[in-house]
Amino acid sequence: MSNSDLHPIRIRIRDLLDDATAGTWARPLRTVLSSIGIAIGIAALVAITGVAGSNKAQYLNELDGMGANLLTVEPGKDTDDKTVPLPDTALEMIERIAPVTNAAAVYAVPETVRAYRTDRVPINQTRGLLVQAAGPGLPAAIDADLAWGQWFSNASRILPAVVLGSQAATTLGIAYPGQRIWVADQWHSVIGVLRPVVLADGIDHAVFLGDDWTEDAIWPQFTDTTGATPGSIAMIYVNTHPGTAAQVRPVLAGTANPAAPQYVGVSQLSDYADMRELADTSLSNLATALAAIALLIGGVGIANTMIVAVIERRGEIGLRLALGARRTHIAAQFIFEALTLAAIGATIGISTGILVTIGYAAVNAQAAALPITAIVAAPALALTVGIVAGAYPAWRATRLAPNEALRTA
Repeated sequence: MSNSDLHPIRIRIRDLLDDATAGTWARPLRTVLSSIGIAIGIAALVAITGVAGSNKAQYLNELDGMGANLLTVEPGKDTDDKTVPLPDTALEMIERIAPVTNAAAVYAVPETVRAYRTDRVPINQTRGLLVQAAGPGLPAAIDADLAWGQWFSNASRILPAVVLGSQAATTLGIAYPGQRIWVADQWHSVIGVLRPVVLADGIDHAVFLGDDWTEDAIWPQFTDTTGATPGSIAMIYVNTHPGTAAQVRPVLAGTANPAAPQYVGVSQLSDYADMRELADTSLSNLATALAAIALLIGGVGIANTMIVAVIERRGEIGLRLALGARRTHIAAQFIFEALTLAAIGATIGISTGILVTIGYAAVNAQAAALPITAIVAAPALALTVGIVAGAYPAWRATRLAPNEALRTA
């Protein structure tokens, strides 16, 4: 046979897979224990990320409920201490800001308009009630719910009807729909009462008229010395997507009144926005760090198993080398065995992590935040860890001399 008839020994991927599978399941107990190591790492990655995500979602929702996403815009005052009204287009322009989910205006009423239980109450006994005008969108903007009745619709906003804040209803002794109160020298029917609204100052003590009714029927009968006019915006409530209030706040003044942004007052209904952003970042970093540690532990387990396998299989390695196997074939087999262990562990780990996340959320009455990114990335991470963990044992296997390996086997 001539040298030209000799060809390098080649091994197919399929053969490597078969050898890796055979080598892996030749010692089933060790395979299971090694796979459990990477499974625990992957399960920890998914579960820790999922549990942290569930806790994070609940915590951030609680912060959002405390007003972290609520802002207010109101007319400011010029150098002469005169109120600079907001343009009629202010609300429409603010609604166009991408992170804004809801925005609604409260409109001015003549300063002499008051609300009383009956027409026989002396005019100076206002009992701290504030009369305001509003349209259909206010409850959504301030996250307000109705205790009973209904809010203004497009039909009722043009009628002599009122909706009361929770404290205003108590003050006036209103307990059911259809009762009437005396506002602006005429009777108005109560169509609804709001639940307490902690965030928006003044809402609980307010008596709301429909904005169209106020402009058409109330303003023509009364005078005002504050500079307000029919349709003047007293305040705009702005509700943003979670975590975006800090980005929206700087642009509100210029959006509401481009000609004079310095005369626009912008404030936040609570101080929780910065806390929300800090909590979001801290919890994400914590979950990432814990997951990385868990995955490292799994990788160490695979590396340890593969090193032991190299030591135990020195005779096999020496025999294969003596029969002409390339060192790269030996290395590839151990790499593939490590990948097989990692794949088994990843499958078990992902399933376990998902179950732990769902179980934790169920026990704590939370919405389960399944870490989709971690679930998708887990197989790739596991295989990467398998390659890294198998690299050193594979290198050690290739360094064995055939005769020495056979002698010490």
